[in-house]
Amino acid sequence: MLDSFPQRTYWPTINWQTRAPQAVGFQPDRFVSMQAYIDEYLPGLHALLIVRNGYLAFEHYYQGFHQNSLNSISSVTKSVISALIGIALAQGQLHSLDQHMLDFFPEIAEQEQDPRKQAITLRHLLSFQTGFTETYPHEFWRDIVHSSLRRPMVEQPGERFFYDNRSVDILSGILTQVTGMKAAAFADQTLFEILGIWRNEDTRFSWKHEETGPHMWHADALWDEQDGYPWKVSPQGTSTGSFGAHFTARDMAKLGFLYLNHGQWDGTQIIPQDYSAASTHKQSNGGPPVNANYGYLWWIEQVQGFQAFFASGFGGKYIYVIPELDLIVVTAASTEQAQKDREQHNKIRALIPDFILPALSSSTLG
Repeated sequence: MLDSFPQRTYWPTINWQTRAPQAVGFQPDRFVSMQAYIDEYLPGLHALLIVRNGYLAFEHYYQGFHQNSLNSISSVTKSVISALIGIALAQGQLHSLDQHMLDFFPEIAEQEQDPRKQAITLRHLLSFQTGFTETYPHEFWRDIVHSSLRRPMVEQPGERFFYDNRSVDILSGILTQVTGMKAAAFADQTLFEILGIWRNEDTRFSWKHEETGPHMWHADALWDEQDGYPWKVSPQGTSTGSFGAHFTARDMAKLGFLYLNHGQWDGTQIIPQDYSAASTHKQSNGGPPVNANYGYLWWIEQVQGFQAFFASGFGGKYIYVIPELDLIVVTAASTEQAQKDREQHNKIRALIPDFILPALSSSTLG
C-alpha cells in the first residue's frame, strides 16, 4: 500500500543515522553466524549494509574498503537509468512510455523499413522486450547507440524478454537527445544533488587521483576526462547505460530508499509515483542472468513470502528492497573474484533469506 509507510523523521541526504540492530527488530547474535559465513565463503565481498525503518543498522566493510570507497555498480547502473527516465517524464522531456524509440533518431527512422523496429517503444526498451537480435553488432563500441539501433529484428516487440545491455545504451542516448546532456550530468543535476550522492569534492576525478581509496573501478569504456563524473562514457561522449556508474555503498542505499519511498525524497516527488510503482512490479517473466521477474530495469521476486525488488550488478552488487519490512540490503563485491567464483553472486544474495531475514524477531515479521 502506498500509504503504509510511516512518516520519516529524517532523510539521509547528508548522512545516514544509525541504530543498534536490536532497536530496529534484529537479533544481533544472528549476525555472528552471518559473519562467519562471509569470512569462509565470500572473500570478494567489499561492503554489506542493512537499513531498517530508515536507519543504518548494520555496516561492515571488507578487504580494506570503507565508507568513502567508490564501487563499480556494474548493471545496477541500469536501475539508475530507469530512474532518469522517470525524471525525464516528470519534467515533460519525455511524454509517455509509449513513445516510439525511432522518434528520437529521425536519421535512422527514415531509413528503417522493418515495421517491427518502428513499433519499439520506451516501454519495450525498459522491460527488455524489444525483439532485437541477441547478437552484438560487430565493433559496436565504435558507435554504441547507433549500432545498437541498427541491429536486425527477430520477433515482434513485447513477445519475449532477453537481457539486453544495448537497450539501456539506447535509453542513455535518448536521455542525451531530450536533455542535451549526458546521463551522468542529468543525474547529477536532477537526482544526485537532491539525494546527496557525489557531493564530496574529492569524488569528481577520484578515479584519476584515488585520493580516498581503495576503490573498485570498472575496466571497460572510457573515463569522463572533461566533467570528471565517476561514470564511464562511450567514444561518442554519452554515459554508458548498461554499466559504468560508481557509488559508495551508502549512496547505493540512498537509491533503494528513494524507491522504498515511492520516488519521493524529503517532500519532493522526484520520480512519478506511478512510474516508480510500475518499475518495481512485474512487467515480464524475466529470465537469465538473474532468473527473476522483471519490471523497468529492476528485478522482482518473492523472498520468504515477501514481495521484493532489486537492482543487480555482476558478481553480487545489490540494492535489495523489501517494502513490507521497510528493509534495504546493499552489497558491493569484487568483479575479479566473481570471475573466479561464478557462484559469488548467489552466495551474496543468499545472505538475505539465510541470515538477514531470520535475524528479524518473529514479532517484527508478524
